[in-house]
Amino acid sequence: MGIKTAVWKTIWDRLRLPPSLGVCLNSKGQALVEFTLVFMLLLVVAWIPADFGLAFYTGQLALNASREGARIGAADPNYSAQVGNCSLPACYSLTDGTVLKETAKRLSSALLPGATITVVALAGATCNQTVQVQVVGNYNYSFYRLLRFFGVNVPPTVQITRTTEMRWEHQNPCT
Repeated sequence: MGIKTAVWKTIWDRLRLPPSLGVCLNSKGQALVEFTLVFMLLLVVAWIPADFGLAFYTGQLALNASREGARIGAADPNYSAQVGNCSLPACYSLTDGTVLKETAKRLSSALLPGATITVVALAGATCNQTVQVQVVGNYNYSFYRLLRFFGVNVPPTVQITRTTEMRWEHQNPCT
């Protein structure tokens, strides 16, 4: 053993921790610690696109509900008596067959809590009247809010508004 090696061995022996403290320096829990540190990033990468997809699906659900409500209103000869608005879940207690109730049945109160449904009779020429149904609600992000842990300022909700307008079928034809 050379002098250089002996000097380093002596320095190493002096710097070595006592056996009771050396237990903390093993690498048995390293994978668990690394996974814990990276877990939030994995959630962001995996679930935030799913959250946006669910918001898009909710928008399509609201569009289909407003389209179905406008279709029912356009075919109803007495739809003008149903003009008005209501909010979920109060819409579920209305009479079956009304535009508001049929539109509400096609919405998810879990995805759009407190959504407002509005039925409007748009005035026009006697041969060109239309029925308009509008669905407005707020989608609450669930995983997108995780970005706040990384210091990103994100909105907790996004407003979804879908409107459908159809020609009322029970009117005189335009000449």
